[in-house]
Amino acid sequence: MKTITSKDNPLIKEAASLKEKKYRDGLGMFLVEGPNLVRELMEFGGRPRFIFLKAGAGDEAQQLALKAEKLTAVYEIPEGLFSKVATDNTPQGIIAAANKPEWTMDSFFEETKDRNILVLDRLQDPGNTGTLIRTAEALGFGGIIFVKGTADPFQPKVVRAAAGSVLRMPMLFLESGKDAAVILKAKGKKLYAAFMEGSVSIQDADLKANAAVVIGNEGNGVSQELAEASEKLFIPMDGKTESLNAAIAGTIIMYESKRQRS
Repeated sequence: MKTITSKDNPLIKEAASLKEKKYRDGLGMFLVEGPNLVRELMEFGGRPRFIFLKAGAGDEAQQLALKAEKLTAVYEIPEGLFSKVATDNTPQGIIAAANKPEWTMDSFFEETKDRNILVLDRLQDPGNTGTLIRTAEALGFGGIIFVKGTADPFQPKVVRAAAGSVLRMPMLFLESGKDAAVILKAKGKKLYAAFMEGSVSIQDADLKANAAVVIGNEGNGVSQELAEASEKLFIPMDGKTESLNAAIAGTIIMYESKRQRS
């Protein structure tokens, strides 16, 4: 295991730059922080470009770093440099710089086939985005489409909220709601969009397979192009609550989909 002590080291600068989207996009990399996520990265076929171990890190991080040396370069760095790279308020002693998974249009739809797809239409909150990525995997959705304006799934807050699902879920990035609507229709997907005052209850919609469930922006809802192409779903509710958090609404709809498949 090598050691880095200078803040001017190129790897320190490269890793720290990955906090910003333009550098993640330019380098095709993102940060994976903490033993649990680094372990998942290694177990699910991701190849870290390099790994930083904080000097004096706990046994779990140290054992993982030793195992990782079979795959990539591991560097021990002092706490001050580690804090320069880390994004978590309570760093857990190990950080990997990893290649972003890449999916083409063809490979995305080949992988998803007749399974349901989640469409995130300019969803901006990182916590909501990460939660929906994690929930989509847990409830059997095949992949996720990100319409431009949605929070970057590879930003650190989203990666943490998704709890490893960004490493496994097929993802496709599209420029507009119009593009998403046209492509999904061409692929034979039934589009359903979540609305407070929709026309179809989630219990009556056919969500078993080949559906694309659209969750819109927290403040402005679903874009016009996707709204016009979709059946408008509503969630039956009691009480006086006027609306649900986007992640909660998406979770309920995806769970209804799983219930129908069962």
